[in-house]
Amino acid sequence: MQMEVKRDRALRQALDCLPPARAAELLTLEPALPVEEVRLRAGRPPSMRTALGEQETGFAPVTASELRETLSRAARYSVHSYAESMRHGFIPLAGGHRLGLCGTVAEENGQVVGARGLSSVNLRVARQVNGLDDMLRPWVGAGAPDSVLLLAPPGFGKTTLLRAWVRLVSDRGYPVAVADERGEIAALADGVPQFDLGRCTDVLEGCAKSRAALMLLKTMSPALLAMDEVTAPEDLRAIAVCAHCGTAVLASAHAANVDDLRRRPLYRALLALGVFRRAVVIERQDGVRRYRMEELEGNGCSS
Repeated sequence: MQMEVKRDRALRQALDCLPPARAAELLTLEPALPVEEVRLRAGRPPSMRTALGEQETGFAPVTASELRETLSRAARYSVHSYAESMRHGFIPLAGGHRLGLCGTVAEENGQVVGARGLSSVNLRVARQVNGLDDMLRPWVGAGAPDSVLLLAPPGFGKTTLLRAWVRLVSDRGYPVAVADERGEIAALADGVPQFDLGRCTDVLEGCAKSRAALMLLKTMSPALLAMDEVTAPEDLRAIAVCAHCGTAVLASAHAANVDDLRRRPLYRALLALGVFRRAVVIERQDGVRRYRMEELEGNGCSS
């Protein structure tokens, strides 16, 4: 019963950026599994995605004015204040939730500066999950932290797993630094993380993870540096510097498994660094997440 209350609270908080009437009708639904995303597409009924997939509701189609109101509410009626994140296609919300934006892009001098009109939004619902601890403790270990990759397709729970790993390492007394580029890992509010990241964790959010990692390395002396979603060569260079300085790295990547990772040029270069010797792979079977640890050997792996 306690878990249900937490789920409702997270969904209710996330839906606060929607027009009140739309949020109220969505809250009347009771999906069998926690809602992970709410999608509003102009001209279509709202849909909700759980671990079993995306399902349209039976409510009235979303209008253009609803999308505009959603954007205004998400930006607290100060859209220009979120210009930087909107250039990357999203607005961060209180509680670690995030509103992804699609529509007609506005450009200046070849650079994206925002959106001139919205066609759809994707509301990603973030939740604190503590039920992974017993599974993770043997993998995290009792000694100094090791470098580990977290692998899964989008929406499979890599950020949730990363938070739990950070908390377990931090609560053992090891200093952990988090490069939180999009404000999703910690969800700082007045400097306080809205998710439990442990007692020895420092967070730097709002700048590119590659720059944040190097700043944290110089200023916070972490035993473990955590970052979400390795996506660029700059991230690889930051990881290499951390390893050279003796700091373990916890990072996530979009890949179904290690073989999928090896097929991508950026991630082949990541494996070639030799920083990561283990990877946790997240899979879904019948809507249930399952986790397994794989040992990495050079550019290959063994289960």
